[in-house]
Amino acid sequence: GGEAILSCHLSPRMSAENMEVRWFRSKYFEVVHLYRDGQDQYGEHMLEYQGRTELLKDDITNGRVSLRIHNIRPSDNGQYTCYFESSVSYEEAFMELQVAGLGSDPVISVEGHQDGGIRVVCRSSRWYPEPEAQWRDLQGKILPSASKEITPEADSLFQTEIAIVLTEESNQKVSCCVTNLRLNQKRESAISIAGYTDSVTLSPVGVTLDPDTAHPNLVLSEDQKHVRHAAWDPPNKSEGFEHDIWVLGTEGFTGGRRYWEVEVGGKTGWYLGVCRESVSRKGKVTLTPVNGYWVVCLRARVYQALTSPSTSLPVSIRPSRVGIFLDYEAGEVSFYNVTDRSRIFTFTDTFAGTLHPYFSPGYYVWGKNAAPLKICPVPAQAGGNLCP
Repeated sequence: GGEAILSCHLSPRMSAENMEVRWFRSKYFEVVHLYRDGQDQYGEHMLEYQGRTELLKDDITNGRVSLRIHNIRPSDNGQYTCYFESSVSYEEAFMELQVAGLGSDPVISVEGHQDGGIRVVCRSSRWYPEPEAQWRDLQGKILPSASKEITPEADSLFQTEIAIVLTEESNQKVSCCVTNLRLNQKRESAISIAGYTDSVTLSPVGVTLDPDTAHPNLVLSEDQKHVRHAAWDPPNKSEGFEHDIWVLGTEGFTGGRRYWEVEVGGKTGWYLGVCRESVSRKGKVTLTPVNGYWVVCLRARVYQALTSPSTSLPVSIRPSRVGIFLDYEAGEVSFYNVTDRSRIFTFTDTFAGTLHPYFSPGYYVWGKNAAPLKICPVPAQAGGNLCP
């Protein structure tokens, strides 16, 4: 996405205004940029470089030309040849361009139990070249991973996924470190597993919907437990596809461990989670933790955690009910599939201020996805294990 400038010059100095200046890859006719007869010959450039190159000719009378390549891609990595030709002689020189990309911040999720411990997975995308991923303890010691996988993405960048199984004896904070060895730069995220056990004791909390925060095209039930779209036909038909149509829970949390469940039934789209009380309620926003939203959704038939970029979530059994567990002090928001009693995803962060439950019934166009979201009643015996 950035740019590179490759410099080349004649020695001893002489004007190259009337010469041919050719930049090419491994073969003479693989033209990256061509200057001839006093002007740039864009028609002869390779297709992948058309519109992306510029010959800097401010000092061409001294034989100095530089090639600027815009919008750098992984395929730009490799050797380039700088070639000068006059009426009496020619010469060339070689240059190696190394392309590197620093990927996204690692996203850590807790994905159930394995081998007597808890399986924790770290994912990060958009790296180039292939990165090195490691789990480390508080002292920086490298920990053995349960699995490690690097997969190519559609644009020739790389995604890494590394898992570790943490036992209760670990009782420590661990970090996932992903490094670009070419740049000698890294991105790192941490998670604390202190307090995790084979079953999570959850304290159900009664949640109601706050009509003062509801989008005008949402309808709340009389007991403020259900939310659905009104039968409306907006001028902008795409508006129903956006996730700015939402309502918050009345309850605000500044600490503690809170749990509630939401019936999603057979809905084809929904958004659930928590957000800061201070978030903007006007206009479209990007639902990411950096903007104060910790949200999981179903959209376009894909379950996603709205990280940056979003994380696709493997869900083997479609949930009809979703549980949300907020552990404020631990900085965690976990989502559960109550249908098969599995954990869907866990956000890890540092919270400040008041958090509210977040609800959006998803897109609605011409009657599709019209079913409501329903906040489930608190069980009579509060404090039980609703979702191990």
